[in-house]
Amino acid sequence: MADMLAAVRRLTASGFSEAQAEAVVETIADVQGDLATRADLQAQSAEFRADMANQTAEFNSRLEAQSAEFHSRMEALRSDMQDQMAALRSDLQAQMAEHRSEMAALRSDMKEEMASLRSDMKDQLAEHRSEMAALRSEMQALELRLTIRIGAVVGATSLVTVGVLAALIALL
Repeated sequence: MADMLAAVRRLTASGFSEAQAEAVVETIADVQGDLATRADLQAQSAEFRADMANQTAEFNSRLEAQSAEFHSRMEALRSDMQDQMAALRSDLQAQMAEHRSEMAALRSDMKEEMASLRSDMKDQLAEHRSEMAALRSEMQALELRLTIRIGAVVGATSLVTVGVLAALIALL
């Protein structure tokens, strides 16, 4: 306050009216109340730095926690995918084994069916050969009978011819 009174006296001595001097001193006092000193700025700067360090540490802590959570989730997903892939691989192998078994059974069935067909064909071929042999035998027997009949007819015809010739010769 003493400084303000001294400042008003100096201003009035320089030609300001007392009201003007008081207004100027009050305005300067108001402005100075709002102005920060170097110590105030240093204290605020230190406070700001400390606050920034705290916020940075908090941010880094949250970032590390989120990173750890992210890696944990990724590991869980990787593990889940590996489990699913193993289950799928197992299912595929089981299906492939089942198909192989079915194919082996079909192959066996086909071999049995082919063996049965071969046997049937051999039986039929033997039957046909037997029938053909019987037919040949019958044909040979018929041929022999025919030859005998033809021989008999030729012999009879020859006898008749000789008889007719003898009768003609006797008549002549």
